[in-house]
Parts: sequence; C-alpha cells; structure tokens
Amino acid sequence: MKQNRQAIVIGAGIAGLAASVRLAAKGWDVRLFEAAEAPGGKLRERWQNGYRFDLGPSLFTWPQLMQDLDNFAKEHCPDVSLPDPFTHETLDRSTHYFWEDGKSLVAWSERTKFVRSAKEAFGGDAANLESHIKHSGRSFEATRQIFLEQSLHEWRGAGKSAWSAVLPFVHRLPWFGTLHRWNRKRLKEPHLVQLFDRYATYNGSDPHRAPAMLHVIPHLEHGMGTHFPQGGMHGITKHLVALAESLGVEINCNEPVKRIVHESGKIKGIVLENGNGNIVRADLVMSNSDVHPTYRQLLPDLVAPEKILSQERSTSGVIFYWGVKGEHPKLHLHNILFSKNYKGEFEAIDKTDGPGEDPTVYINISSKIKPDDAPQGCENWFVMVNVGANPERVESMIPAIRQQVLAKIQRTLGADIEPLIDSEFTLTPQGIQDRTSSWRGALYGASSNSMMAAFLRHRNRSNQLKGLYFCGGSVHPGGGIPLCLLSARIATELTDSHS
Repeated sequence: MKQNRQAIVIGAGIAGLAASVRLAAKGWDVRLFEAAEAPGGKLRERWQNGYRFDLGPSLFTWPQLMQDLDNFAKEHCPDVSLPDPFTHETLDRSTHYFWEDGKSLVAWSERTKFVRSAKEAFGGDAANLESHIKHSGRSFEATRQIFLEQSLHEWRGAGKSAWSAVLPFVHRLPWFGTLHRWNRKRLKEPHLVQLFDRYATYNGSDPHRAPAMLHVIPHLEHGMGTHFPQGGMHGITKHLVALAESLGVEINCNEPVKRIVHESGKIKGIVLENGNGNIVRADLVMSNSDVHPTYRQLLPDLVAPEKILSQERSTSGVIFYWGVKGEHPKLHLHNILFSKNYKGEFEAIDKTDGPGEDPTVYINISSKIKPDDAPQGCENWFVMVNVGANPERVESMIPAIRQQVLAKIQRTLGADIEPLIDSEFTLTPQGIQDRTSSWRGALYGASSNSMMAAFLRHRNRSNQLKGLYFCGGSVHPGGGIPLCLLSARIATELTDSHS
C-alpha cells in the first residue's frame, strides 16, 4: 500500500532495477534515473547486421535470486497484475575448455560425468577432483548467509541458522593463502589447477593473489548449474524492467544525475543535469552508480572513504563482437582457450595492463542456444580477454590484442577466423567507463587481490547521511549478476528501519 514515501534510485543497472522493484513492493513511490538511453547498465544488447549480442555479463547462475524477486513482488503486492514469472533453461554443461597442447574438456553439469571426463582427459585421481568440488559446495553453503546475504558493515544479527551452518565447518574453510595455492595443493594436475584458478576472474581478480576463500565460486556452476535466460542475458533486464513498471516505478532514461542533495546529515533529493538546478525531492536515495563517481561527482561536498576508493581496481576487458560465418561444432555457449602461462598472463596485466602475447580467450556464442541471434549458418561470437582497468593505456593496444586473439584461436582450435568475420564492433575499458560510469572501466569495482578485500567493499547504507543507500557491483557483496541482486536485497532490507 502506497504511503507517499519518495525514493530515488540512481542507475538502472541490474541492482538498481532490483532495488526499485523491492522498494516499490514495500510501498515506496520510486523514480529511477539513468544516464544512458536504455536501462540495463552493463546488461544491455545490440543488434548489428542480423546478429544479436549481449553486451555485458554472459554467464547466468543462481537463478533462484530472480525467482525470489518475483515471489517478493507477488507476496507484497498480491493485487497487482505482474508480468509472467522469470523463466530460464538449465544447461547440461557449463564450459568447453581448450589448451594448446591438444587437451580439451567439457565441464558437464552432472558432477560424476564431469569428473569422469576429466579423468579421461588428464588422468589423475577422480575421487580427489570430486572431493574438491564437494568442498566448494560445503564452503559456499557454510558461509553464504554471513558473507553474501547480509551486511558486513553493521550488525543486524545473522541469526541462529547462519551460525549453525558455518560453525561445524569453520575449521575446514580455506581462510589463508591464495586460490592458486589452494587448488595446486588439492588438485595437483596442472590443467585442473588452471581451470579452477580461473574462478578468481569471476570478480576480476588474479588467482595467484586472490584469497583461497574464492574456492566457493565453482559451486555456482558445478553445484547450482549453468542456465540460459529466456531471450538471452538481456532477458534479465527486460524482465526486471517489466516487473518494476508493473509496480509503478517511473524509469527515466537519458537523465544523468548531477548531484545528491543533503542537509544537516539527511538526504533531501537530487539535482539532474538537465533540471535547471531544481531539486527532485526524496526521502531516500539509492545509488546504483559506481561508488567512485558517486562520491567524486554526486557528493563532492561529503568526506569520501579514501581507503575504499583507492583500492586496486578489478580487471577490465576488451570484447570483440564478431558475426562469424559458418558453424563451429567444437564450441558451445561458453568456451575458454587457456594461456600456456597463466601466471605470466596476470603478471603482464599487472605490469602493462595488456594481456600479454598469449592471452586466455573467452568465447560466448548465444546462438548455440538461441539460433535467431545470428543469421542462418552463422554464429555471434562474444570474444573477451582480461586487461587492466586503464582506459588510456589499453586503447592503443586494441589492434595488437585483436591479432593476439586471432592467433590464439588459430593455434588452439586450428581455425582461421578472420576471413569469416562479416560483422564487428569492439568494447574497450574506455567504452565500458563511458557507457556505465564504471570507474576506469573496471568490471567488478575493486579487485579481490587481498585477504581483506571482502571487508573493504563499500557498505550498503551510508554512515554519514540518513537516507542514503548503495547497491551494485562496486559495493558489498560485489560484482556479477548474483551479487548485484543480493546487494539490492541487502540495501533495501536496511531501509526497513528508515523513517
């Protein structure tokens, strides 16, 4: 029931849209302001020459979080006509992996099948790999309620169930060391170590520096499974927009915010770039903008959390969107072509911001699942390499990176792709920053290349201004679709005490 409480959400990324849904369902009058011409943040789409491309995140896990949002809206607004529930397809595999030594592996969703395939490909101890995957699941379930599903910055009480989950397993959690060290100690086989090291890149980090606790991430694929949203990844954005609008959220695109207005420690509203200096009044402001420009541009008169803002950025990416003639049966939806020297690749990124001469290449082809994303007999390739979050430096490297990627594909798959490309555009760190205001084009805000990284994520509620909240990939609990949805839930739960 509406109570005439006014909420403004800045930024129509996934977290901003989800926060708008939750606030509206709780009875707030919600207006959402987005600088870009369309909602979605990084999760938008583009059509070119008959090919459809999802521009941002390409992996979908933990679909229950989207279903929870539907259920939340239905529970709080039973008399509202809501869109049909969110739907997705569960896949029989996550990723096809390739190495230049001729080894390859399909990561089947069914664990015993995956373990059996790995033993056939690499030999070794199948029971050891199965134990590693099970341990990831146990670690995830033991820690999720405390570290992912509540604020780490103010004690609301995790509840008896959260502590009962973690305490029996606390002595077996990987509290110390790096992810690479943990994987090498437990798996030993080099191909498998590299495969499980790559999960550090899920939040833009280096497995040789990131904490071993990131061992929980593989469970998202190997325990919860890999999924494909109806309509492709952009289907998530479309559903969130429809859900928000059904609840009365007013979505305003092409409306950049100039400043967040506050007085005597309380939020008063915002000023729009095109608003002639007038204040758009609100009792609550939720920033889904990257925390860095939130402080530097929207709150220049507020003391900024310099330690948080000065943290090392996560990696960025160079993404080539290629319409490719022909069909390539070795490849599936998600594909990884691994570097011969993974540590050397991350050292190159750290020192030069470029991926080095032998980058790991990720190829996503949504037309494998959704054929109308490409003309008949063709495929839409989303081809990405990790680079440093340094727009100025990386921009000059793009032609060389393109050639390195093409050479990597030819060496690993034996395919000369360049003559088959009949449509192309590129997204760089500069483009990511321009499109989404992500500071320096970092894909996940701050990196997790330190033991304390989780605790240095920005909080979800301001401790300086009453009525100011934060959600999205640059704040707790982190980047990626699942964590952005969780950040929206955490932040809006904190508004329950707002008066």
